[in-house]
Amino acid sequence: MARTKHFATRSGSGNRTDANASSSQAAGPTTTPTTRGSEGGDNTQQTNPTTSPATGGRRGPRRARQAMPRGSQKKPYRYKPGTVALREIRHFQKQTNLLIPAASFIRQVRSITHALAPPQINRWTAEALVALQEAAEDYLVGLFSDSMLCAIHARRVTLMRKDFELARRLGGKGRPW
Repeated sequence: MARTKHFATRSGSGNRTDANASSSQAAGPTTTPTTRGSEGGDNTQQTNPTTSPATGGRRGPRRARQAMPRGSQKKPYRYKPGTVALREIRHFQKQTNLLIPAASFIRQVRSITHALAPPQINRWTAEALVALQEAAEDYLVGLFSDSMLCAIHARRVTLMRKDFELARRLGGKGRPW
């Protein structure tokens, strides 16, 4: 059996005096429905307990969304597939800054140096690290472009590992085959 909330049958709501009821109505809407003849005034409004902000706003907005016709909601604009990718390509081709974050690149350089170099070589100058990062990014951009040409030659648009291997083999870059 599903659990439901019963807002109309609250135990503490019927024990209020008229002074408390009038002061709380001035502060805002209540959770209990008021009738027109209870306070003697014709300005009182009957509130719905399910749409009251005092109930936490759980059920009110959900019903309001369901009641709205679907045509009145504005859909976000979607670009055609590939448009945003081409815009990003143009954006990154115009940029001159480095693409790999400097801190993570320096951390990798230090770990490779620690693993491969003799123990007395453990310091790098800032200019050497920047030059190494620029050379690494230039190599990677060239490798990606050559690999993309290999994929296009194979009548594909998806880069695969075999495209990178073929580009490295044809370009003479990396380990010898």
